[in-house]
Amino acid sequence: MSTRALIGTWALVASEWRRADGRHANPFGAGATGILTYDAGGYMSAQIVRADRPPPLPEAPLTIDAAMASGVPGIVAYFGTYEADEAAGLVGHHVIASAYPPWAGREQRRRYAFTGDRLTLSADLQTADGVAVAASTTWERVG
Repeated sequence: MSTRALIGTWALVASEWRRADGRHANPFGAGATGILTYDAGGYMSAQIVRADRPPPLPEAPLTIDAAMASGVPGIVAYFGTYEADEAAGLVGHHVIASAYPPWAGREQRRRYAFTGDRLTLSADLQTADGVAVAASTTWERVG
């Protein structure tokens, strides 16, 4: 399938981490939501939010300055440009800015595969405690 098939909006349907030590892990938790977008101009954005984040306090201000001052636990969000290598089945997300500042200016490289209207991105990562992880997210086309 052509890399043009990446173009569109995708909703998260599953995520999985298989650790080399045999433990199964899912850092996003059950019921996470997310949106991944690729446009024809070479730009992309990705957001995943854990479903079990604590609810906001009823008196929490709804102002932009309060939002800017808050932490973002349970959220992965970044945007940038992308470049796909169809022959290798790889897509590189060149991060311009991220909720996690160390990712800015770096590349997030993923293998990609299509099954019908679903896109799976996968990568070999490492946990904070040094364990190798086979990570994947599966997305369904919504636009």
